[in-house]
Amino acid sequence: MRKNQSPDIKILTTTALMAAVIFVVTFVVRIPMPIAAGGYLNIGDAAVYIAASLLGGPWGMLAAAAGSALADLSAGYAIYILPTAVVKGMMGLICGRLMERTGFARFVVASVIGGAVMTGGYAAFDAVLFNVNQALAGAPFNMIQWGCGVAVAAALYPAVGRIRKGLRIQNHNPSQNVQKNIRKT
Repeated sequence: MRKNQSPDIKILTTTALMAAVIFVVTFVVRIPMPIAAGGYLNIGDAAVYIAASLLGGPWGMLAAAAGSALADLSAGYAIYILPTAVVKGMMGLICGRLMERTGFARFVVASVIGGAVMTGGYAAFDAVLFNVNQALAGAPFNMIQWGCGVAVAAALYPAVGRIRKGLRIQNHNPSQNVQKNIRKT
């Protein structure tokens, strides 16, 4: 990126890029679940954790919601588009907030919490839309996805740290960026 480029442009383009990465990783590496409601296992959660680490809460939420929902749309799981946008968005927001201070342990703990949000969120959706038995049938598959996502993200953590330093995104919180811009005028 050029040196005179606005930080807002930098974070916006990085958010769009991470949404695309989340989409590709989720869509390309998917295994259909053998349960009535469908759904699929994927390692897109690892990309959600990485995006949250790079972007912080609000921008991580946007990248996670957009990329994951587009993967559901493209894979033919239209019924899951809205729940996925909400669940993955919450994962990105919570993980991004927890990862604003760096460190491997914090990254892993935030990823584990994000996986819990995913598992609980999809269980709640399945229970409301289908029934409790459907939610219970899908939970083990979501737990497998949870564990795999955390493991892949943890394995990629050294690269994530180098990318984060290279990006030099100063402030993850867009409301604070707006406040800084107001003070300058």
